[in-house]
Order: sequence, then C-alpha cells, then structure tokens
Amino acid sequence: MTGLVAVCASGRFVSRYTFATILVVSVVVLAPTPDPMHPGLRILIAATTASLFGCEWGAVALAERAIRRRAVRGAVVLATLAVSSLTRPTVQDAVSVALGAPVPPPGAELLRAATNLVVWTLALGGTALLVDAARTTRQTNTLLRTVLAQLQSSAVRARRFTVEARAATMRATALIREPFEATSEGARLRAATLRTAAHELHSLADRSAASSERLEVVDSPSARALFRLPPVGALTAFYVVAVLPYALRTVDPVALPFGIAVTLVCGLAAELAPRRARWRRSVRRRLRVFVVSIVAAGVVLGVIAGLQGVPWPVAALPVIVFPALGMAAARWRGGEHALAVERRRLSAAITARTRADDRDTRSSRAGLRAAADILHRDAQGALVLFALRCPEPSPADRAELSDVLEHLACAVVTASEAPVTGADSRALDALVATWALAMRVEVAIDGDARLLLDADPALADDTIDIVAEGLLNAAKHARHRAAIVTVRVCATGAGPRLRVEVRSPGAAAAPAALRAGSRIALRGARLVAEPDTTVLIADLPPGPGIVVSTEHRSGAAVDPA
Repeated sequence: MTGLVAVCASGRFVSRYTFATILVVSVVVLAPTPDPMHPGLRILIAATTASLFGCEWGAVALAERAIRRRAVRGAVVLATLAVSSLTRPTVQDAVSVALGAPVPPPGAELLRAATNLVVWTLALGGTALLVDAARTTRQTNTLLRTVLAQLQSSAVRARRFTVEARAATMRATALIREPFEATSEGARLRAATLRTAAHELHSLADRSAASSERLEVVDSPSARALFRLPPVGALTAFYVVAVLPYALRTVDPVALPFGIAVTLVCGLAAELAPRRARWRRSVRRRLRVFVVSIVAAGVVLGVIAGLQGVPWPVAALPVIVFPALGMAAARWRGGEHALAVERRRLSAAITARTRADDRDTRSSRAGLRAAADILHRDAQGALVLFALRCPEPSPADRAELSDVLEHLACAVVTASEAPVTGADSRALDALVATWALAMRVEVAIDGDARLLLDADPALADDTIDIVAEGLLNAAKHARHRAAIVTVRVCATGAGPRLRVEVRSPGAAAAPAALRAGSRIALRGARLVAEPDTTVLIADLPPGPGIVVSTEHRSGAAVDPA
C-alpha cells in the first residue's frame, strides 16, 4: 500500500501501459454481461467505454505532470481512480442504451461499483507499480554504469588532483616568498593572507578528488524482465479480493462458501507447487512449474464456476484473470528484487569509487595538510611574532625574518612532496599493546597480513583506524572488558582481501550500527551481531583497485540487470 501511494504521487502514475490495461480489462474482464447480447456488440460497448475511460485518464496524465506538489498529485490520482471506477457501470449502461443493447437488471449497482473499484485499483495500481519498478531499475542501472565508468578513471582523477594540489602548494610558497613591507602592520597583513591560504589548502585536502565532477548520466535500454515467485498466499488473496464482488452477484449463496474454499485450495496449491524441494535448485524450472500451475488453477476455477451455473463470459474469467494476476505478481516481485540488487551494487560501486579516490590521493592530501599546518602555525606565527617583537624593525630584523620565511617556504615544499605516512604492522602492534594495559586483548595477525601492512602504509592506516574503533567500543560497551583482534588475508569473489575483525563479548543493542559518514564506515567496516558476541569487521582491498559486487557476471557492464 505504501508503494501504491508513493507511485500515485510520483507524477508518473499514468503511462502508455495504463491505456493498454484499460482496453484489455474493459474488453476481457469488465465487458457487458447480459446473455442475449451479440459478442461483437459486447466488444463494441466495452471498447467505447474504454475510450471514454482512457480520455479521462489522459487528462489525469496531463494534470499530474503539471502539478508540482506531491500531495496534490496523489490526491488527484486517487480521487480519479475512485470516482471513475464507481461511475463506470453507469457510463457503460448509458453506452449500451445508446446502442440499443440490453443492460443488467437493477439491484446490483452497489456490487457492480465495488467490482469496478477493486478491479481497477488492482489493474491500474499494479500497472503503475510495475512500470515504476522497471523505470527505477533502468535508471539505477544507468547510474551504476556511469559510476563503474568513473571507477575506471580513478587514476586519471588522482593525477588531476595531484597536479591541482601541487599548484596550490606552489601558490602558497610563492605567497611566503613574495616581498612585502617589512613593518609591524605589513607583517600582520601578510599573516592574515597566509592564514587564508592555509585554510584553502585544508579545504582542498578535505575535498574528494571526484567531488567537483558531476556524473553525466545517459539513458540506457530497459532492463530485462525478471520473474520471481510472489509470497505464498499473496496471489490467492489478490484473486479472492478481485472476484468476490463477481461471486456475490453471480453465484448462489449456498454454493458461495464451497467456491471460496475451492479457490483457496487451488490457489495455494498453485503457489506451493513450484516451491517443492525438487524445483528449488533451478530458477527456470521453478518458474515454468509456476506458470503451468497457475494456468491449471485458472482452468479448474473456470470449470467449477461453469458447473455452478455462472454464465460463460463470467465463468471464463478465472482462466484469464488468475494467470494474469500470477504473472503480474511474479513480475512485480522480480522487479522489486532486481531494484534492491541494483541499489546494493550501486552503493557498493559508489563506496568503491570513494575508497579508490581516497587511496590514490591520500599522499597528496596528507601533503596539503602538512603544508597548511606549516603555513598556519609556523609562517603565520613567525610574522605575528615579528610584529610583536619589532614594532620598529631594523635591517637585521628584516633579514632574519626573510631567512625564516625562506626556510619555511622550503619546508612547505618538502612537506607537500614527502608527507610522513609511516604506519605499518609495528604501529598496529603498538596500538594493541597500549590497549592491553587496560583490558585483556588477544591478537592474531598472520604472516601475509604483516607483509601487506608493512608494504602499504595506507592499508595500515585503515587497519589501525578499524582496530582502534573496535577496541574503543569493546572498552565502552562490552559486557566484559576483553577483545579478540584478528587480521588475516582471505580469498573473496572479488580477489584477496585483508580481513580485520575485532570481537567483543556481549550482543550489540538492536539498533547498533556505524555512523554512515564515519571514517571506518567509508572504509567498508560494519557491525555484525552474533549470538552473545559483537563483531566489527572489514574486508580491505590491498593496494589500489576496483571493487565491484560479485553479482556482476560477464557482460554485466552492458546490462547489469
């Protein structure tokens, strides 16, 4: 129901498929039912009513695309759906009278209105949900392709960012060396200028290499139609709701409970048949069994309706409606699953892009921060100290200041080009040893993991951040102050990964989770609740690389869905 309300307010409830659904439902399901009517006249009346109905929904399509407020759009769609469904029997009878055809006897107006309301809500709402799921999946696939293409160019962006960082550092160095009036006031003004330059370097260091790049999304072909079995009982429940108004009008009250019981038995049997153990290993076989079972159930329900004395046009409805509802439910479930999968893959791809950019530009950003610290702390401090100590500077004071600034300019260049990034496995050992003074910590780091940590300072930094966070959480929240730290190399579908685990006794609180924007969350760390244990775990890629969901197979870059 939440999804239906959302799609009603989306501004895209009406699509070209809506009009096709109106025509099919009007001619097949809601055609006039009086017995003496000729089939050709019956189709003509149904088609004429569908045309009037379609014109009404065409006006709704124009209105919902012109209205800006979501609540108003949803109200217009829902009001039109209710009013048009309830008044459609009257319109169809008017068309029948105009063409000289018989109309149903009076007394069933309420049931006919209820029938139309249920059928049109299911038909038009289901069509809108299917179209919206397909459109959203296609857009997600398109964005996924774009992000994956951006991932391929991570090295190019890193080089561009490095060039930009070097240019910013050179500008700051030139600003230190630029001549100025060596007076107390002049030194204060130059100090303020250097402070601004330091802030700019810090801002550049905090900016992602790709933050200034806008994703250029190009539309792509529709995703392939996917089918998955709907939840057990959902199809039968939809069918019972759809045909109950018909049954109340056409079936004898004595036979009605028997018909409902047979419908439940046939529907549930059709839904459970493809779920037998022998079909579970093959998706295609399971779907084939599902199609056969829902068609067979529809035929059985149609035969039973005919035996109960239901006129043939109405008795034939189960043969069409039950399989149609089943395929629509399977398509909707498949689209929902495909959308969830693509969103997870998109999230993984964006996270991988962020990690790749962070890793490839980490040295440049560390250099920018080191240069900014020298500008802010040392160069600005030297100028302020000069202004305080030498209100009337002598030539010797000016020469000394010039030497100091030249030395700091060289220090800025050195810091930006060779920042200190010396984390390794020994730094991790030191961290664990420090925590071991306050609580019991067991640690296991295999030989391959140590080699990776010693060879990759960036990887060592990430590992230290994750272990430090896990030990801190264990100290604050664990039932007993104890932790087990494990660092090892393991094989995954995306290649070897450095698996970092910090286990602490005691189950985490139900809503416990890492803050979405935290540093370790961006590194891929996650909290896993196990029985009586809380685990902070992360699988870190060794060295620069691209991490894509293992659900991608060959050719997935062309059609991810």
